[in-house]
Amino acid sequence: ARPRSREKDKDNSASGPSGSGPMKAPIILAKPHTEKNRDSSTSGSGSSDSKPIVLIKPREDSSSASSSQSAGVSTSGTAAAQATPSDGFHGDQSGRGQTTQPPSYQIQRNVSSVAAFTESSQTRLAPPPEMTQPVKLVDDTLNWCDSGIDMLLDQTDFLVVGVVGMEGVGKSTILSLLAGNHPEQPSRNFVFKPQSEEVLETAGHQTIGVDLFVTPERIILIDTQPILSASVLDQLIHHDRKLPPEVGLAENWAEMLSLQLTAFLMTVCHVVVVVQDWFTDINLYRFLQTAEMLKPPTPAPSHDAPSSNISLDEQGDYFPAVVFVLNRATREDFQPSRVQAMRTTVDRLLQHASMRYKNAVSMSLNGLVPARRNSPSGDVSLFLFPDFPHRAAQQNGKVDGMTSVLSLLPDYQGHPSSQALSDSFRNQIFSVPRTPLTHHSLTEKNWFHYAARTWEGVRKSNLMAEYSRLLT
Repeated sequence: ARPRSREKDKDNSASGPSGSGPMKAPIILAKPHTEKNRDSSTSGSGSSDSKPIVLIKPREDSSSASSSQSAGVSTSGTAAAQATPSDGFHGDQSGRGQTTQPPSYQIQRNVSSVAAFTESSQTRLAPPPEMTQPVKLVDDTLNWCDSGIDMLLDQTDFLVVGVVGMEGVGKSTILSLLAGNHPEQPSRNFVFKPQSEEVLETAGHQTIGVDLFVTPERIILIDTQPILSASVLDQLIHHDRKLPPEVGLAENWAEMLSLQLTAFLMTVCHVVVVVQDWFTDINLYRFLQTAEMLKPPTPAPSHDAPSSNISLDEQGDYFPAVVFVLNRATREDFQPSRVQAMRTTVDRLLQHASMRYKNAVSMSLNGLVPARRNSPSGDVSLFLFPDFPHRAAQQNGKVDGMTSVLSLLPDYQGHPSSQALSDSFRNQIFSVPRTPLTHHSLTEKNWFHYAARTWEGVRKSNLMAEYSRLLT
């Protein structure tokens, strides 16, 4: 009788208050309606007056929530709560104990992480800051510098222009005009600094190694140290630099360094500007043809990727457009007969060369020089600049402090204005057809990596080493 009484007491304590003390409210985590009906039938009618505690509750309207709380447990053993949620789910209206569809929960987004992701994506797509001065591409120890890649983008619409020339011919000045400087500006405001008075007095060179500058029009300008320079040879001798083992004398190493720089530009540039301050040095054209011979070949295309240029495939190798610039030209040099004679001379000196030295720029365009009869194969790319950076300053009718009779006459120059020549040269260079450098299109950053591999290949070229042994 005692065990039965204990079980009865347990049933009474589970079913409702027995008068001995308060009953704790049951905690319901998640039960279907069938189990709720079963519990309500076993507990009897009116056995529990406390409300169930729901830990996880879906979104509901205030009316449905209040109706579900006031309904409680029905005495007939069936669930009578018919709450209609606001999110489109319908409750069990048949009273058969079927479960309703799972409620939907709203996921709150992390606003800070979304803002950070948006900011980082905008930062990746934003263009680099506008450059005000060039950066090093190759330092004075002939090592490659990676600082220039921060100024480049992942886009294919760009043009690479390099310049070569002997010492003091005005290479940095010509590139500064392409970068946007005006001839009337003082030389200290140029992007590529020309020779200062101190450097000029010591017979030194201003540019050391290779410099890079990117214009807002995505024109990549490359300035190099002078070729065949006595100043570079003087530094090699007095600084006791260690020469490569295959080079015997410092003179040979200075020439090989000039060939390496020129061959590098002929591989990675769309346009190579050859600057000279007098017409003409035959040794310069021999040097250009030697650099063309030692230039590394264009990488072969892969079989799985399509080619981007049919003419390049037929030719088998890439050669840039070469433009000859005569800087500090005299008034007589701008005569049409003299310009035509210069073109004929360059054409005969380079008639066996593979470089594209025709139809890139012309003095006859825009009426700079009266047009002469055109050659059947095209005109040589030749452009002339006067000595505008170093012209005498004229103030109040005086030249170098002395009164000039030319102040009473119109300002006759004998050639177009410096600004007209600069604008025409810039427009023609920027309009040169951008032949792909390789068999596949390159972005700016891909070009940077391609240029780095090319420079290392030029320095370690077996053909360059064999040619240096022939010099000894």
